[in-house]
Amino acid sequence: MANNLTHTFVGGFSGLGLAFMEHNKGSPINPLLAICTSAIFAKLPDILEPSLNNPHHRQLFHSVMVLVGIGYGLKKTYDYVPKNNMGKLMRALALSAGVGYVSHLLLDGVTPRSLPLVGKI
Repeated sequence: MANNLTHTFVGGFSGLGLAFMEHNKGSPINPLLAICTSAIFAKLPDILEPSLNNPHHRQLFHSVMVLVGIGYGLKKTYDYVPKNNMGKLMRALALSAGVGYVSHLLLDGVTPRSLPLVGKI
C-alpha cells in the first residue's frame, strides 16, 4: 500500500517524466518546477481526504470520476498552445499538478481497496 513518501516520490518522478516528454516535444518545462509541483500535488488527495486511521476514507477526491476528469483536463491542457510566457508557465504548472494528482490516484487504484467510482459528495 502506498504511503506518503511513496506518493511524493512517484509524483516527483512523474513530473520528471513530464519534463522529459515535453522536452522531446519541443516545449521544454523546467524539470525542477515539474518535479516539485508534481510531488506536492501527489499528496493533495490525502490532504483533502485524510485517512485518520479510517480505511474507508477514499471518497470523491479519491474516485474514478475525479481521475477521468483530471485526465480529460490534462489532455486539453497538453493540446493547448500558449501564446506568451505566462501561458507557458501556467500550462507547465497545470500539467505538473495534474500528473502528480493522477499518480496518487493510480497508486491507490492498484491497492486492494482500489478507488470508488464516485464516492460521497
